[in-house]
Amino acid sequence: MEGKRRILVVDDEEDFCDLVKTALETADDFEVSVCCNSVEAVERVRELQPDLILLDIMMPRVSGSEIAEELKSNGDTQDIPIIFLTALVTEEETKRSHSLIAGRYFISKPVELHRLVFLINKLLDS
Repeated sequence: MEGKRRILVVDDEEDFCDLVKTALETADDFEVSVCCNSVEAVERVRELQPDLILLDIMMPRVSGSEIAEELKSNGDTQDIPIIFLTALVTEEETKRSHSLIAGRYFISKPVELHRLVFLINKLLDS
């Protein structure tokens, strides 16, 4: 594989972003960027062109769902896989549904690192 795989974490909780960034860069060959401002998220995706986006659902001003819809409607960003991060769905619910809910990938907060790394690799290797 050429270079590190680029991940963008979009979440309004800066401490959470830093924790996920450190954990992912330690766990696997990822280069992780963070965006803690939902209004700037789409522009950051366009600038960085990440291989995958970890996107919080519940954010002030612009929700993760709205960001995802905007990204999916743009030819430059429509094929970037998205994993939603949410406290709205329990870990048990995501495990039962194999992380797919309504055709979208979800990981519940608090995040289990090994499940997150597994799902990221599964999406990037498919």
